[in-house]
Amino acid sequence: MTRTRTTITIVAVIALIAAGWYFFQREPAGQAAADQQSAKKEPSALVKTEPLRKEALPIELIAYGEVATGKVEGVSFPRAGQVSRLLVTQGQLVKRGTPLATLASDPNVQMAYNQAANAVHFAQGELKRNQELFTLQLATRSQVGNARKALQDAEANLAAQRKLDGNISSATVTAPFDGVVTALSVAQGDRLQPGATILQLGHVDALRVQLGIEPDDSRMVKTGMPVTLSPVENQQQTLQAAITAMHGLIDPKTRLIDALVVLPAHRDRFLVPGMRVRAVIHVGQHEAWTLPRQAVLTDDKGDHVFQVTNGKARRVAVSREQESQGRVAISGALDPTQPVVVLGNYELQDGMRVREGTQ
Repeated sequence: MTRTRTTITIVAVIALIAAGWYFFQREPAGQAAADQQSAKKEPSALVKTEPLRKEALPIELIAYGEVATGKVEGVSFPRAGQVSRLLVTQGQLVKRGTPLATLASDPNVQMAYNQAANAVHFAQGELKRNQELFTLQLATRSQVGNARKALQDAEANLAAQRKLDGNISSATVTAPFDGVVTALSVAQGDRLQPGATILQLGHVDALRVQLGIEPDDSRMVKTGMPVTLSPVENQQQTLQAAITAMHGLIDPKTRLIDALVVLPAHRDRFLVPGMRVRAVIHVGQHEAWTLPRQAVLTDDKGDHVFQVTNGKARRVAVSREQESQGRVAISGALDPTQPVVVLGNYELQDGMRVREGTQ
């Protein structure tokens, strides 16, 4: 009887041990299954990621300026007179030889010419009369010589008056080259002194763009640097050029330092004198972390991106810097070993689980 009880006790103990072993072995598996079920219930987002990479981005300086004509020259009459007609207006394009203005001669100049012409006519008659008297031995050789000298002086005076255009009652000045009238210096009816400027004519064989550079930035700009020009009103139209010259003084009106860009005439262009332009000057380049524009988000806390760590999104505050060709340069506490979410980031929150996929 004692042996039977002992046997039953041993069997019961073995059964308890087996049950305990089974329970403890089954519990982790059950917990894992529960954890897995819980993970399935945790929200996640389908995203596309991209590794961080450094790129050499251009350093650009923005400036504004105005288009002007090429070299500007003054057009004038060589003699005194009165402007009887102005044949052009400011801003008008003219070809070489185009009439610009008509000038009526100064009455005093015309009177001086007429007097000189009369003096020649009189001196010719005096010389002829003295030669006839000399033939009749009624005049001396000296008198003939004096008459000849008087004629020579009268002819010289007439030639001088002719050079002053005293023999012309009116004259028309024409354009000496192809250009555009940049300024009118006189009005119709004005009286002019010899050599007085009538108008300013700018060359159109080349255009000049004068840009204003902040003094602190001017040290970065050098002759020959590439520059992209576009009208302020339409920045989709662009023209590639280069800095031609840098001025060394601050303009007293604008308080800026001028940079000059000369555009050759043979270039097809849409810029015209007087137009305001925006210039992007390429002053160098630097390396920076870059991402597609859509990877950088902005909210009330500032600019940020999401990096993926162990399958979860991690928000990283960044500073947005330069943007070029759809990519943005950023800086911040970034981990270069972790990818950045570039699509699907609008749905993310810090710590949210993500799953990689194609979008």
